[in-house]
Amino acid sequence: MSQVDGLPLSTPERVRVGILLMVGCSLIFASLDSLAKVMGQHYPVLQIVWFRYTFHVVGMLVVFLPIMGRNMFRASNMRWQIGRGLILVVCTCLSFTGLRFMPLAEFTAISFVTPLIVTLLASKFLGEKVSPARWGAVALGFAGVLIIIRPGSGIFGWPAVIPLVMSCVYACFQVLTRKNAGTDDPITTMFFSGLAGAILATIALPFNWTPPEPLHWPVLILMGFMGGTGHLLLMLCFRRAPASVLAPFSYAQLVFATLIGVLFLHHVPDRFSTIGMGVIALAGVYAVGVQAWEERRRRRTRPGDEADVPMTD
Repeated sequence: MSQVDGLPLSTPERVRVGILLMVGCSLIFASLDSLAKVMGQHYPVLQIVWFRYTFHVVGMLVVFLPIMGRNMFRASNMRWQIGRGLILVVCTCLSFTGLRFMPLAEFTAISFVTPLIVTLLASKFLGEKVSPARWGAVALGFAGVLIIIRPGSGIFGWPAVIPLVMSCVYACFQVLTRKNAGTDDPITTMFFSGLAGAILATIALPFNWTPPEPLHWPVLILMGFMGGTGHLLLMLCFRRAPASVLAPFSYAQLVFATLIGVLFLHHVPDRFSTIGMGVIALAGVYAVGVQAWEERRRRRTRPGDEADVPMTD
């Protein structure tokens, strides 16, 4: 049986903690997106990205440098770490830009097609076999996106393309991460991801700076700490429970985004958007169920195999 920190991975206590961490992570990311949407009405995207990644790095240095020392900076493949970080900052720029033009709940829902796009890419670039059932989940997820966007209706227009592009880029990011998983400590990977974003945003900062209002300073700084904390919780939850158990609970972010939109941003999704969000969530849960079933069948045929527990940041 797999163990983490000396305890069996599959104990009910660890699984419950993993689920709670996933729900907490979902709340943090939904709140971060809502703050990005609000701050995006006042400041350039790259300026918000600078706060997001700079204080991500500051928080990690404060928390982990005393614990890990120089080991925190030891990367076996620095080019991969920097390249991965640059892809992530592109995702963040697309995300913050899209949130300026789209309602929070609808944007979040469309971004949840990322795991389905990963399925497409994994079959081509990682050589993974994708069953007809998984292809069905992909088709169902994209049907949900079409219901939300309603091409030709004029409801969202070109801004709806942004979360789709972001999902494609983030899917590439995940495939790249999966292909090189296990080469470095996850904390090291988190640090360099933030550092790459902070450096890139700093270069562009002189051309994208609007002096923040006094009340906005703590909000902008908080966004950086929230981003780092969210990624840390995400990493910890995958160390405590299998991905197939956790994945359905990641859709709590969609629930939180909808509630935040209704309560604080005064946006209530219409009927079609609600149906589309439900279809996307159903596709994701269905895909997870298919994956879990396939893994159980594979273990029955090869009893010595263990299910993969992905590490992510």
